[in-house]
Amino acid sequence: MISQTLGIYFALRFGKIMLGMLAALLFLIVTVDFIEQLRKVSEKSDISVGMIYLVSMLRAPIFLEKAFPFGCLFAAMITLTQLNQRMELVVARAAGVSVWQFLLPLSICAALIGVLATTIYNPLAITAINKANEISAEIFKGKKARQNVNKKNVWIRQEVDGRSAVINATYSRKGGTVLQGVRIIEFDREGFVAQRIEAELAEYRGDYWELSDVSQSTGESVIRKIHSLKFRTNLSADSILGSVSDPETINFWDLRSTAAKVRNFGINPGPYLVRYHSLTALPLFLVSMVLIAATVSLRFVRFGQSGRMILGGILSGFVLYIVSNLVISLGSNGVVPPIAAAWAPSVVAILFGMSILLHQEDG
Repeated sequence: MISQTLGIYFALRFGKIMLGMLAALLFLIVTVDFIEQLRKVSEKSDISVGMIYLVSMLRAPIFLEKAFPFGCLFAAMITLTQLNQRMELVVARAAGVSVWQFLLPLSICAALIGVLATTIYNPLAITAINKANEISAEIFKGKKARQNVNKKNVWIRQEVDGRSAVINATYSRKGGTVLQGVRIIEFDREGFVAQRIEAELAEYRGDYWELSDVSQSTGESVIRKIHSLKFRTNLSADSILGSVSDPETINFWDLRSTAAKVRNFGINPGPYLVRYHSLTALPLFLVSMVLIAATVSLRFVRFGQSGRMILGGILSGFVLYIVSNLVISLGSNGVVPPIAAAWAPSVVAILFGMSILLHQEDG
């Protein structure tokens, strides 16, 4: 049986390496995004470098979240390889410690990191990206700048008193209740275009959209500029949320309630449920990465394995990540139940890794 001191030693080595890798990745993401933002605002002299760097720092955590599985994979491979090269695993084996016993501390550490990433890191990352979007909306003004900070088009359809309207926006935030780069085409009862509206900003006020910096044109092509305009709507905040929100922009604690809200309005809740179960399964997914790393790292010194085996472990991790994303996509579209889509890749990977380790250790 592995001693508590040895188990803590293995877990701390793994945890330090993983945190170091994630910190390096965070710095790289911030640097690349900062350079890209500088290029976009090169013509605007009124934006400070510090504000741009702040936006990059707030945007980085949401991108780093996707790197947690790879950070766990690489950290486990580096940890086990170093322990092997320093003969520490050889000594542990000689003392009667089995492979499962010295993988247990790494797996527990990976699972704890997954729990913290789901329950604490994810909400903080969502809050940070929302704050970054708000700052970007303030400092990037004008149509050209707005297109630089967002690439997602939002489409909303409504019908009030027999007059339908299509609302398009280049950017949305706060659950779709704030739209930027707004274009509205309203049709009359006969289906002909009644008016076209372009606005810099649209804010949802319950029973109407409050438009700012408006250009309005009627069927006679008469264009007039208006500072503000109220445009009626019968949409609820929940229905707007289901139409425009991305599940990845909703924090872990709000996903299930959001899924219930959009279901009540006849919108497919699958993407929100799959996202919820994917975050719930993250600790198990990280444990599967540890087992995959173990299959190619434990016997590196003893049998003189080449770097191709390590590359095989990396490729296995990437294949698992791609397959899990594919299954999640199937779950989001209702082809696979959300729970199965989120949990199956981790369970299959763990069983696969255990089978290989059993074969390597016991023949």
